[in-house]
Amino acid sequence: MARGFSLFEMVIVMGIIGLILGGAIYTMGGIKNTAAIKTAQSDMGSFKTSLDSYELLAGNYPSTEQGLEALYKRPTGSPRPKQWTQIVTSEDALLDPWKTKYKYELGDNRVPVITSAGPDREFGGEDDISTED
Repeated sequence: MARGFSLFEMVIVMGIIGLILGGAIYTMGGIKNTAAIKTAQSDMGSFKTSLDSYELLAGNYPSTEQGLEALYKRPTGSPRPKQWTQIVTSEDALLDPWKTKYKYELGDNRVPVITSAGPDREFGGEDDISTED
């Protein structure tokens, strides 16, 4: 006589499969966040190189007010660049992996500081990512 699985046995198996899938999804979420953090750090390194190129052409780094936009469109405020060329070709490149605009500040020691708000999309939190880290 052929015997099938009972409803109870099927519910137990489905529960186990659900636990395994839940754990896998949770783990993958952490991997995605790690990849986004690495992308932000890489972007900031690229911005630093682009800002160095800007400084060679313009004679100075963009002011805090001019920001990273100075890499995308010619700044109109002070200090005006001696020479200028578009270094960043898309305004979207100025967004971090969480679609928040990178924050740029020219520090007191004339060193550019670039900051991402991080996963919470708010500056000033513990998850911020900065070139000063």
